[in-house]
Amino acid sequence: MTANTRCLLALNQINGLGPKTILKCLARWPNLVELFNLSFVELLAVGFSESIAKRIYQFNLNIIDNDFYWQAKEPNRKIITWLDEDYPALLREIPSPPIVLYLKGDSSALHKLAIAIVGTRKPSISGHENARKFAFALGERGVVVVSGLALGVDTQAHIGCLDATGITIAVLGTGIDVIYPGRNVNLANKIGNNGLLISEFPLKTAPKAGHFPRRNRIISGLSLATLVVEAAIRSGSLITARFALEQNRDVFAIPGSIQNMQAQGCNYLVQQGAKLITSIDDILDELNLSSVTNISNEIVQKTVPKNKLTCENNSLVKYIGFELTSVDQIVVRSGKSLNDVVRDLAELELEGIVGAVPGGYMRYK
Repeated sequence: MTANTRCLLALNQINGLGPKTILKCLARWPNLVELFNLSFVELLAVGFSESIAKRIYQFNLNIIDNDFYWQAKEPNRKIITWLDEDYPALLREIPSPPIVLYLKGDSSALHKLAIAIVGTRKPSISGHENARKFAFALGERGVVVVSGLALGVDTQAHIGCLDATGITIAVLGTGIDVIYPGRNVNLANKIGNNGLLISEFPLKTAPKAGHFPRRNRIISGLSLATLVVEAAIRSGSLITARFALEQNRDVFAIPGSIQNMQAQGCNYLVQQGAKLITSIDDILDELNLSSVTNISNEIVQKTVPKNKLTCENNSLVKYIGFELTSVDQIVVRSGKSLNDVVRDLAELELEGIVGAVPGGYMRYK
């Protein structure tokens, strides 16, 4: 692990530092060791609040060794950061991307076409059946099913995909070594062996109410579309749907009876423009996948170009349009490394030349 990786893991563990602030730190100190070498007074002078400056100054970087020990214990454990080339491309495009991802399972799932399935923790019989049925159909066709390991719809989505011998991703609202709810421990073990568990939270992070809405942006961010199976009007699933819209991703909803309180959220989404879904074919048609019997990761690769061009000009500005431009497009056009592009984008954003928007960046000047 590089020194920068260690420092990113450390910043991710400091309360009060979110992804946007960490990216700004990375832009200002490409070598993050320099940030941790600043005195408390110097940290205050560069703009950190007293509480944050104190946490950075007092942070013991040796604590990060625990992360490396965890990673080394099993071959299917992995830690990736924003700076790594194998950071998921779709997730890189969201407005507030996670800086660190702890993984357990098949990490290649991050680079395959995925659809999120979410919904209430207390589904009706039909909601229960629909979650499993749609997940089975997607898994059978090679689509990765993403959900949050919660009770109810999430659980049935994971099980349905596994029943089809498909790949499912569970995004946790806890540390990756803390499974919540406890009754899903066996399911989590199956996913770790046949799919992927993922968390942005440091090891041993306990479940807290605020963590779950935050993890929802990752569920939608990893996916081309989000399917809401059944949800009340105040369900957390509607938060996931909102994140999907902000990330410029499709939102699908299964309508329900007006007498079913757990379906009011889905009916509301349809009223607001979500695609009404009654069968798996509706989803495949919307994503132009109806003629594909087994969907491979090549589809995602077509969406996110990988080949880099060479260019002697180091300025990124001319590669960023006044319309939406994704990070991957900027990498391709400029020929720069991903790390350099990320650093330069953060600097341009600080100067007000470009701005982060759902799906990438736009040029302002």
